[in-house]
Amino acid sequence: MKKSLFFILLSTFCFGQNWSISFAERASLINIFNATDGTNWSTKWDLEKDPKHWFGIIIKKGNVTEINLRGNALKGNFPVSVAGFTKLERLDLSSNQLAGEVSPAISGLSSLVRLDVSNNRFTGDPIAAILPLSQLKEISVGNNDFAFADIETLLQNFPNLEVLDLAHIGLNAVPQKISTLTKLQVLNLSNNSILQNFNYLSTLISLNELNLSGNQLTKIPVELSTLTQLRVFDVSNNSISTSFTTPLASLRNLEWLSFAGNQLTNFPNELSQLPKLIHVNFSNNQISGGFETLVGLKNLEQIYLDKNLIVGAFPSTLLQLKKLQMLSLNGNELFGEIPETIPALTFIDNNRFTKLDIKNFLLKDKSLADFTYSPQRYDEPKTVFASLGSAATLSQSLSGEDYQYTWFKNLDKKTPITAEKYYISNVELEDYTDYTCEAYYFEVLPNELMELSFFREPVTLANGLGTSEVKIDLIVYPNPAKDFINIKTTKLDIENVFIFDLSGKLIMTEKSKRIDINHLPSATYIISIKTDEGLKSFKFIKL
Repeated sequence: MKKSLFFILLSTFCFGQNWSISFAERASLINIFNATDGTNWSTKWDLEKDPKHWFGIIIKKGNVTEINLRGNALKGNFPVSVAGFTKLERLDLSSNQLAGEVSPAISGLSSLVRLDVSNNRFTGDPIAAILPLSQLKEISVGNNDFAFADIETLLQNFPNLEVLDLAHIGLNAVPQKISTLTKLQVLNLSNNSILQNFNYLSTLISLNELNLSGNQLTKIPVELSTLTQLRVFDVSNNSISTSFTTPLASLRNLEWLSFAGNQLTNFPNELSQLPKLIHVNFSNNQISGGFETLVGLKNLEQIYLDKNLIVGAFPSTLLQLKKLQMLSLNGNELFGEIPETIPALTFIDNNRFTKLDIKNFLLKDKSLADFTYSPQRYDEPKTVFASLGSAATLSQSLSGEDYQYTWFKNLDKKTPITAEKYYISNVELEDYTDYTCEAYYFEVLPNELMELSFFREPVTLANGLGTSEVKIDLIVYPNPAKDFINIKTTKLDIENVFIFDLSGKLIMTEKSKRIDINHLPSATYIISIKTDEGLKSFKFIKL
């Protein structure tokens, strides 16, 4: 009887009357909550309830085995209290706003299998804290501010890794020890500067996902041809052109592919050999046609073609894809009739469709899950010259009381001007910048409210001093300038920009169309612009 009473008292002390875990583990969870600004989390814990009901907490046999607070707006330093969970198998604190160093206290979590602290603001070198965690199958430490002293030492101690995230850790070559991680299934090397040693990836025959985005690549490394089990491949935000995509042909199991933010002018021919593709992203390239290349990919469900050079009629060829569920064409120059058979998710914002184009489609009353069409763009970019103290008028082509007009300075600062034209009676230095006009239109249709904003392409107010010096399709503004000077061209390719003082001394060299001159002394300078048509020079005044 005494032993039974003792056991009851001990159980009550350890687990409490209402909790599924011990008082000690519950206290550690509450410490995490308090240390990471829990009252402002995206999904908060109700501390009056049992921890088994708390967001991101998994409990097995009276112990916390999983803490997953990914993307939950945690703030503060690494929560040392995680060391109090002896049976913890997964710790995910990724995509928050945590800072400081990873606590060495986690070294005692001998059951930990998955560790993800990526996408935070952690600093220091976490290797010493991670090395004792011999059971780890996932190490995700990318996109922080870590300073790794020896990444090879870290990798050689975890031969059973399945997931590895080393994004944005300052790599300029693929680490050698990655080649020994033959069980690796997911590898993220994005946002580094990796340009060599891709042969160390060729042994990863089990790899399903590979992220090489943001690495300054100019081609797909030929060494990747051996990764025949890849299902997900991300090479976005590089400098790859269509001529350097040959290794794609070997990746016949690909289902998800992103080339967003490269220099493609056409779809790679190798796509025809990737029959399992479901998702493709070619946004932010220079593609203008060739859509028949995609039509052969019968399993395609999602296509992103935002911000390319697609001009004219809607690319109806893509509608031959019977499984297509989503098509995004934002930021091109499409206009005209919108086909009735567009997929359930269709996005055509920032094109050149008119209100009549949009209205005619909406009147067909098609049942779509999501169809976005506002805003649209109109007019062409324009530069208006005016001298200091003179008057200037900025115009746009839409007219009539059907529209509500709003002018924006610097393209995003709302002004009080609500007229069809923007009139400046006395131009001052701060007026020299870019402007746009929003023309808002709405109409009540039989089954919905049509709301549509049109934004004029930028109209630039430049100093009249530049008028006599303007060359064909090449404009330098503002002039005089204080902080920045801009080069405006739509046809010429700028190779180099040189700034000289009046004695002929070279002051600076640039390649950008927006040049910071804030550090230059006030004086008159010569700016020489080298293009494919030769060298053109202008005078400008630095205030």
